[in-house]
Amino acid sequence: MLEKWRLSRQISLIIFCTVALIVTGIILINYFVTVGAVQDNSLRLRDHSEQMINTSFRIINAGLENYDNSFNGIMENGFSLAMEKYNETGGDLSQRDLQNLSQQLGMEIYLINESAVIVQSSNTQNPALDFNQIYPNVAQFLKKIRNTSQMYPDRITPDYYTGNLTKYAYMPTPDHKYIMELAYSKPEFGQQELRLDYRRVMTQIKEINPDIDHARLFRKNFRLVGDPKYNASDEERSIISSILTDRKSREFHYPENESVVKYLLVDMRNGIYGVDMSLVAEITYHNNRLEDKLNRILVNHLILALIIIICGMLLSVQLSRRITRPIEDLVEDVDRVACGNLDHTIRTGASIELRSLQESTIRLVSSIRTLVYDLKKEKEKLLQSEERYRKVVETQAELICRFKPDGSHLFVSDAYARFFGKSINEMLGSRFTPEMTQEERQIMANHLSSLNRQTPSATIEQKILSHDGTARWVQWNDTAIFNEDGVVIEYQSVGRDITDLKQLEENIRASDLLYRSTINAMVDGVHVIDRSYTILLINDAFHVWIDLPTVESLINQNLFDVFPFLDEKIRAEYIEVFETGRMLITEEILNQEKGIIHTETRKIPIWLDGRVEKIVTILRDTTDKHLAAIAQQNMNQMLEHEVKIRTQELEAIIHELDSFTYTISHDLRAPLRAIDGFSHILTLKTEHDKQSDTAHYLGKIHENIRFMDLLIDDLLTFSQMSRRQIELTSVNMQTITEEVVCELMSSYPLVRFEVTIDELPPAYGDLLMLRQVLTRLLSNAMKFSQKRHRPKIRVGYTISHDVPEYFVQDNGIGFDMQYADKIFDVFLRLHPAGEYEGTGVGLAIVNRIIIRHGGHIRVISEEGSGTTFFFTVGMVHGTK
Repeated sequence: MLEKWRLSRQISLIIFCTVALIVTGIILINYFVTVGAVQDNSLRLRDHSEQMINTSFRIINAGLENYDNSFNGIMENGFSLAMEKYNETGGDLSQRDLQNLSQQLGMEIYLINESAVIVQSSNTQNPALDFNQIYPNVAQFLKKIRNTSQMYPDRITPDYYTGNLTKYAYMPTPDHKYIMELAYSKPEFGQQELRLDYRRVMTQIKEINPDIDHARLFRKNFRLVGDPKYNASDEERSIISSILTDRKSREFHYPENESVVKYLLVDMRNGIYGVDMSLVAEITYHNNRLEDKLNRILVNHLILALIIIICGMLLSVQLSRRITRPIEDLVEDVDRVACGNLDHTIRTGASIELRSLQESTIRLVSSIRTLVYDLKKEKEKLLQSEERYRKVVETQAELICRFKPDGSHLFVSDAYARFFGKSINEMLGSRFTPEMTQEERQIMANHLSSLNRQTPSATIEQKILSHDGTARWVQWNDTAIFNEDGVVIEYQSVGRDITDLKQLEENIRASDLLYRSTINAMVDGVHVIDRSYTILLINDAFHVWIDLPTVESLINQNLFDVFPFLDEKIRAEYIEVFETGRMLITEEILNQEKGIIHTETRKIPIWLDGRVEKIVTILRDTTDKHLAAIAQQNMNQMLEHEVKIRTQELEAIIHELDSFTYTISHDLRAPLRAIDGFSHILTLKTEHDKQSDTAHYLGKIHENIRFMDLLIDDLLTFSQMSRRQIELTSVNMQTITEEVVCELMSSYPLVRFEVTIDELPPAYGDLLMLRQVLTRLLSNAMKFSQKRHRPKIRVGYTISHDVPEYFVQDNGIGFDMQYADKIFDVFLRLHPAGEYEGTGVGLAIVNRIIIRHGGHIRVISEEGSGTTFFFTVGMVHGTK
């Protein structure tokens, strides 16, 4: 059937099929290459984002770890006091007042048994925790340290119930029955975590990778970072648990909503801590953007293919007509000649030679015409190839251009023109130079001039201004094109916008700067080495220890070359830490020119991919601590000697006081009894003489003897109250007050006192002494209010500073408050002896008893309005 077609149709069909096959192949190849590049870029961006999360979190965790360890000294001091109290009780749980001890330490205290269960806690609001159920890794850690005798500091981590950031530390008790856990919490822990915030990294990742729909960060206890109140679902808990168990990240595909959810494990386990600081980042990728881009690429290629096929069809028709027309004309001429039309081409002659010459001429002309046509055809193909090249280039995101050495642009891609806010026609043929600083222009000029035939291509990064005035970083890959003489005739440049990448690098540098600033701010000397003992980081504090050159000059140097005084013992310690992964604490003595320095060195391992890759060394000056311990020891010896001397002096004074007491009670009473006896005899002899002054004077003598006897009793009581051993017991203040009131009221049979006794709380002290206090105070109240029309007395209490303050109140004569500071002195009387009985020692005895009980007594009074005595017993039930 094809043979029946005209020649022009056959040629058209052949050309059309050839063009269609070539175009289809080129477009298919370009489509698959473009799709592969877009998909690869998306995967690389995803891998880059996840790698950034992993790296950034490790840097932040290292900074937080150093910050956490700065509180280890506080935890050590807390354990010293806690273990001392534990030893005092002999390990008996019932004898421990953990709430009181917790208030002294400023920390919560927990006791953990062999089953890893909290059996006693100072925090009564939290129930007992079973670490095997809640934190299995912590339970294993506690089992490992149970038979040791040192403190194990842990990390600052959210509390299981409240979510508050808390510093934990563990230490086995001396009897190894329990492990004591201390929990220390401060508001500034949250501020430090905000300064080193994981969430900012997640936010930056979403800004860098537009394929990320949302990202969340879970801790090991299923708490959401940034939202501690979030309650993870059962599915989320199951996924996170399996990831933390298998230590592998997991990825889930959801075709129904074209998304991929990646659970990325950031493994930050550290064998020296009980808490696993690993995190699980939940990242949701949406494929909509990628699918839209691939669809646009497919549509663009289909449109391009359709346009080229239509053009190829028109071209094949045109070409077939151009090719066959000369042949048809030739056939027509031959037909005319064959038909005898001799005037057709050459009007003259119709000889065979002439026809042969005519035919040769026609063939020659036809050959010439064919040659010209072939040239035009090649030119058209070249134009078509260039057009196809332009269409392919314009679909790329890179900035592509070709320009002459004088800056005239020969070709620009659509992305290049859009970047600078111009059209392609405006830029073609014009001398265009991107806006940049003079320094950048000079750098670009030097860069282009450095290209030669040996190195025709080079890459440069520049900061230029886009059409909207924003500064953008662009990476240019420039290639010089030379002529046969080696002269540059044009340049081809391919640019890529790397502003986001630069911003990412800047964020990483800022994070590293924050980490280094934190290290340099530490008073202790800190340096970091790798497995080859190369110094990776060293802080400024080392200048205090050792005369060093600049810190920067020590970076990347070998530790043992920089510090030649480090011996093989130190090298062996580093080898031990690298192999075992355990933190090592040693004490050293450095003999420096400025004197002997006592140091404490901590070698802390840093794990990466399952093994120790780096060691952080912290060097602390303990010279002051050592000297203070020596000074404390000397002071204790001196104080012991001083106490011994004072004790001897006190014993001598007590002996003298006992002798004085005996003299008062025996030698002084004997003369008084003799005087009283003789005065009584004289009284009997003068009974008949009622009118003489002798009886009056003898009555005065007898009265003064009785007063002297009472004064001696009070002085003895005052002395005994100072020396008598206190027998502590729980005293029912209500009962003894009622008993004392009944006893005293019998002394005033003619007076009707209105006595009110409130419900009094019990006290903890010496029963006899406290009874003496109430007797003296109530006796005074009755004595000085008995002359009132309605004498009133009240005994009650108030609460002062969380302890009961008892008071005895009367409506008696009162006194001027200017004497309030002296009323408790011995022998002080504010009223005449003839008017009110008394020796002036009673309130001094009360004051001495209250002082011996660790309490305080005060008085409030007003002349004519009564007096109120307040006193406290400064002993709490169960303690001294």
